[in-house]
Amino acid sequence: MPKEKTSNTVKINHWLKSVDDGNIYKIANDARGLFCKACGKVFKCEKKSHLEQHERGDIHNKNVKKPFRQSLLYQQSTSGTANREFNLEMCNALIAANIPWNKLSCPKLKEFLQKYTGKHIPDESTLRKNYLEQCFQDTVERIKTYIRDNDIWISVDETTDSVGRYMANMIIGKLDCEAASVPILLSVLWPAGIKYDKVKLLVTDGAAYMLKAGTNLKIFYENLQHLTCLAHCLHLVCESVRNQYETVDGLISNVKKIFLKAPTRVEFYKQTLPDIPLPPQPVLTRWWTWIRAALCYADHFDDIHKVIMTFTTGDARCIELAQKYVNKPQLKNDLLYIKANFKILSDNITKLEAIGLPLTEAVEIVMQTYSSLKHGSGKVFKIAFNKLKTDERETARPQPGRVDPHKVHVIIDPVPGVAPGQLIFEVGAADLPTTQPILTLSNGVFVAIEATATTTTVVVRP
Repeated sequence: MPKEKTSNTVKINHWLKSVDDGNIYKIANDARGLFCKACGKVFKCEKKSHLEQHERGDIHNKNVKKPFRQSLLYQQSTSGTANREFNLEMCNALIAANIPWNKLSCPKLKEFLQKYTGKHIPDESTLRKNYLEQCFQDTVERIKTYIRDNDIWISVDETTDSVGRYMANMIIGKLDCEAASVPILLSVLWPAGIKYDKVKLLVTDGAAYMLKAGTNLKIFYENLQHLTCLAHCLHLVCESVRNQYETVDGLISNVKKIFLKAPTRVEFYKQTLPDIPLPPQPVLTRWWTWIRAALCYADHFDDIHKVIMTFTTGDARCIELAQKYVNKPQLKNDLLYIKANFKILSDNITKLEAIGLPLTEAVEIVMQTYSSLKHGSGKVFKIAFNKLKTDERETARPQPGRVDPHKVHVIIDPVPGVAPGQLIFEVGAADLPTTQPILTLSNGVFVAIEATATTTTVVVRP
């Protein structure tokens, strides 16, 4: 009986046992040759001598170390999807934590991440070029999913960008009767076209240009109701208090100049008063910061007085003026009076700025401030209370599309037979149901929603 012919594949596998562990060579598709991964080519292998000849070649011996690199590249190509997912998630994490991407250039941080994640940490430019756009698009999609077809409120204020250019900053939130809404920076919400009927509430401060803007926007958004911020109203009351204390204002202003860009004076202050922080540097456009600075001077007047008097008068004009103000006999009494009577303004503005503040607490804060100013005695109390009433009258002056802050009401869904903005019913602050769903808007604007079969509105009268 004739002997069966051994196939070429069986013979090649037998030959490879003596020269290869299976990592360098791979049998070609026609089973008449071998593919050398080190050399990157196919060679004829019909005899064992062909394999031995290739093994002894100089080119093969030079390339024999390359399979490890090629294997790594192959593994990277097969795990490309996993690496891309890792890079995208890391990109999102850095953005959410507000960590600058150039921190990835730190060798120690990069080594730590690679050691405990087992992943290749990309360069900052790789994230910026390949993943930032995807993160942006994903965020926009999440906003669209969150808002969907719900009614929204918008809040607009002016600000500056990183290079000092003026710009308008806008945030939006969903009008939700079940929970406090989460403010979202508005970017691209409705790419197919603006849904004008879904914009129901505009929240701004009480500046004149904001009132004018609210009136003009009413032309485009017929269901828009304009609310002005009560916390901003309290800030204006703080400004009226500041105007009544020129000596205190002069001291705060000049002490701020003394330590501004003066590291030597700052160091001297810290050495002299190690347990007392530097006096706050108020910014007029930043709410309640002047009151906070006055409170600091009231608490540490004697210590700050001692430091100011040690500076040489001829060094700067601000030192001369600060020493002049700090030696006035009425100054300390004014500071203590501000602390005793107007600390409530800064405390309550801070509370009103909190996110997710329940409606009952917000109304109580406003009523507490109103009552404190109304029943206080003295000239400054009277001026502050009159300022509060004046701002309320200006804010509540009837204008198309603007809501009286004493009658905060919102129509989330159109109710048959009820016009947008129509007053349906009122409740007093004491009668406000605490078990009903509450919607809290930022910056001290408070709206409660009671959802029933026929009504989705509640009016709060402070």
